[in-house]
Amino acid sequence: MRKFIYFIILILAVMIPMRSLFAVEYTPKYHNNIKNYGIGLYFATGAVTIYEQPDEKSRVLEKMNWDNKSVYTLAGTQKPQNVFAVFSPKKGMAGFIALDEEETSYTKIIYNGQSNLSGWIKNDPDCRVFYWGELFQKFGSARGLYFFADTRKEDRILRLTPQEDGAISYEFLYPKAVKAQLVRGNWVLLRVGEYDGTQKIGWFKWRNADGTLNMFLNIED
Repeated sequence: MRKFIYFIILILAVMIPMRSLFAVEYTPKYHNNIKNYGIGLYFATGAVTIYEQPDEKSRVLEKMNWDNKSVYTLAGTQKPQNVFAVFSPKKGMAGFIALDEEETSYTKIIYNGQSNLSGWIKNDPDCRVFYWGELFQKFGSARGLYFFADTRKEDRILRLTPQEDGAISYEFLYPKAVKAQLVRGNWVLLRVGEYDGTQKIGWFKWRNADGTLNMFLNIED
């Protein structure tokens, strides 16, 4: 019996580090994990060159590519959470914060979230900016959303109407599941499922006046 237990411990000790070698996933858990929320996300594939201006002839600020656990830049290796707002290699998601657009040719992105460094990339033919409202509608209805861990208790409420002074329909803390039904401006109609099996519907303010978000996309299986 003792040999069997040692064998199981050995297997777990080997498997856990091996799993960490295969992929690293990241989504922000707190408000301040994102210093500049911009207009949405730009999902890039493979590698990008970042320019000072929306012009390939302008000064190159950075070049980077990535694999399933690291980002490689001119200055060295970076952790994905220092570069992307969301990173999930197994889902093919590497999302930069998008700040601006130059028609459909270039996108201004944050390429270093810690230092808030930004520059322009030339859009891939199949890539574009996904605005926050669009992402909340698309991902929020299909995969769900989650609240930042530091969302204040007094803000964890659903209202009957998408208004600051709308009557409160429900108060919650840590729901089991959150799905978007409809996005209207800075408000989203949510279906909140609790651990006791009950579900509540109401309006939640997903974006503040200063552009900060109160929730984020759920990319977990």
